[in-house]
Amino acid sequence: MNQYQALCVAGLSFGVMGVAFAETSDAQSLAAHVHGSATLQLAVDSDTLTISFSSPLGNLLGFERKARNQAEVRQIQNMINQFYQNNAFVPSKAAHCKLQTIHLESLVIKKKPQAASTDQRTHEEEAGHADIDAALLYQCKKIKNLRDLQVNLFKAFPNLHQLNVEIVSERGQSAIKLTPNNSQANW
Repeated sequence: MNQYQALCVAGLSFGVMGVAFAETSDAQSLAAHVHGSATLQLAVDSDTLTISFSSPLGNLLGFERKARNQAEVRQIQNMINQFYQNNAFVPSKAAHCKLQTIHLESLVIKKKPQAASTDQRTHEEEAGHADIDAALLYQCKKIKNLRDLQVNLFKAFPNLHQLNVEIVSERGQSAIKLTPNNSQANW
């Protein structure tokens, strides 16, 4: 399965999971922009682990707009480095997973898209409610041994208090909440 196929399968899995959770109040709050809270979606399929992370920028930076000075530019770079240092998310060692791709998107990282998306980003920035979205793809040699994911974001970002996690794997679907005191997702 190539990376494109893996991302498509993960997207379909999350869509099905979203329908399954749509009737619960927790699922409704997962999509909301809530300070202190973020979402993490995990899909395990074939030999890949796909991670989708979404959070208000305030959880990671303390502000939700473009940088206004050099100190804020350094904060943004430090945030980006947390994802690229390959320790924000640590899969089970026994699964022998290797990070293949990372994609980060936010108004503080990427140039503004054109057309309708620009209007949305500008509105988010003016309203003070901007997010960051991250997509990570891991290739795992022993996917059957993938049973957990250690999330190290709480240490790096003290404004992050809760992570709402949705998991889709061969073993089924589940939803859990992680906190600084309980930062490992098990399935």
